[in-house]
Amino acid sequence: MRILHIITRMVVGGAQENTMLTVLAQQAAGHEVLLVTGPSLGEEGELETRARALGAKIRVVPELVRELDPVRDLRATAVLRRLIREGDYSVVHTHTSKAGVVGRLAARAARTPAIIHTPHGHVFHGYFGPWKTALFRETERFCARFTDRLIMLTANEQREHLELGIAPARKFVTIHSGVDFSRFEKAGANGTTRADLGLPEDATVIGCVARLVPIKGHEYLLRAMPPVLQRFPKARLLLVGDGPLTEPLRELARTLGIADRVVFAGLREDVPQLLRLMDLFALASLNEGMGRVLVEAGACRLPSVATRVSGIPDVIEEGVTGLLVDPASPEQMSEALMQLLEDPERARRMGEAAYRKVVPAFGVEAMVERIEAVYQEVLAKKAR
Repeated sequence: MRILHIITRMVVGGAQENTMLTVLAQQAAGHEVLLVTGPSLGEEGELETRARALGAKIRVVPELVRELDPVRDLRATAVLRRLIREGDYSVVHTHTSKAGVVGRLAARAARTPAIIHTPHGHVFHGYFGPWKTALFRETERFCARFTDRLIMLTANEQREHLELGIAPARKFVTIHSGVDFSRFEKAGANGTTRADLGLPEDATVIGCVARLVPIKGHEYLLRAMPPVLQRFPKARLLLVGDGPLTEPLRELARTLGIADRVVFAGLREDVPQLLRLMDLFALASLNEGMGRVLVEAGACRLPSVATRVSGIPDVIEEGVTGLLVDPASPEQMSEALMQLLEDPERARRMGEAAYRKVVPAFGVEAMVERIEAVYQEVLAKKAR
């Protein structure tokens, strides 16, 4: 097959990692695959260099940008339409909201046989104000009319799309975002140590790996920490990631009087090793397509405390692999963290259960196999 993937930016993030792994696996299977992206700009750090080094064939379209920009968006659509026609692609697979709109419009104009879209979550709450959210919702409904399949990362994400009337049920398929577990299996004792991060060896480390942006809810995680640290003085919070909220969050930690027990590790490439240094994982997101990092934490046998939003309950089984709390609730987050800190054996059992749940069910191989089956099904129907 000749397959074209389109995504707005190849920055560090779950959607981009998912797309990169899909492209690489499809290339390895013998397909002709091209990944089109806009400029990989952002404080999150870029993934494009790594993708190229691993062998992904990539083309950058400067007109493809994340922000709403009618002039550039029209230019991007025209460029993509020309690329699709010249490449004679049988499948166009778009990723994330903005690339999903311009990419699908271009694929429709080019009369592509199979048009597939993976939103990797959605922007229907937690991101924008009412008018912008309504615009995205109506645009998604329009684009879904000529989309052959919408790939959801979790059953809850599919349910939310159905409740909003984005498309009929027959167009949806749920395929978990696949993780390359080999990276986590190789993370051993020869990498980063707690001492390297300024963490005491006897500390109980609560960790979070996420972009420092509002949707990830770091504010609520920080506000949850004072009661935890009062009861468990040896506990520490390790925040891995970068973004526009770095300084505001540092200031909040100082205001809360916990700055000396919070480590801001910044953007890192040794995430598997850092997860191995943690005792608990915490994610306070206000919206999350699946919570790919929760799968990675599970692969490291970590119990998680996470918010009960969107796709997270499909990854974290309440009381079995972790605990779920309401979003924007520091009080519930504090209580859940303290429950696990008070009962290390329960936390250990949850970590083992998390590993069994995600490995190998959330692996790259299972994801790529199911995605190709979707392509083949759509193309077979179009050929009749």
